[in-house]
Amino acid sequence: MKLNLGSSLVIDFPRLRHEPMRNETPITNIMVPDPITVDISQGLNDVRRALSSERFHHLPVLDGKKLVGLISVTDLLKLGESAVDGNEYLDRHFSIGDVMQSDVITVSHRATIEEAARMLSAGGFHALPVTDHDEHLRGLLTSTDLINFLLERSPEPNIPAAASDRLTVLEQVLKAAELYLLSGLAETEHTRLELAIAAARREHP
Repeated sequence: MKLNLGSSLVIDFPRLRHEPMRNETPITNIMVPDPITVDISQGLNDVRRALSSERFHHLPVLDGKKLVGLISVTDLLKLGESAVDGNEYLDRHFSIGDVMQSDVITVSHRATIEEAARMLSAGGFHALPVTDHDEHLRGLLTSTDLINFLLERSPEPNIPAAASDRLTVLEQVLKAAELYLLSGLAETEHTRLELAIAAARREHP
């Protein structure tokens, strides 16, 4: 960045580089650690009751301790009115295995929030089961959890101390330059500008 104060005086300040913000917060800090689940041997009416009685939209499906799928309100709605009303027809004609999403994308319990956010931003799904190396369910992270975390997290400027000092000095130079230009080259403002430039050079040679 160059500050031009006339044909004979140009001060060149290197441009500040803004590094991309990273979030190394563990995913375990914001996931639901003990989500409600269903076993693959249960009926779809059990799924319907769980989803209608709680304020969530996804249920991990387990076979023992192992995660085998994910079922959502949207999956049930595809079955029509019987899924909404809940009746014996639902369990007689469909199983959880017929309806659930079996090719579920999961995230490691050792992952960071940034890694999870990149996966969710790819689109196509809104929930990430969190698993360990044995594919055992450790928690559930949804896009809503991530959004709430970002809304609650107060933004912090990613500006190094040295860069912040440089901005302060530059601001002083600019103020002095403005007064200098408006003063008609008054002796007082000329001296003030020279002092500000000298201070800038001492701070950042």
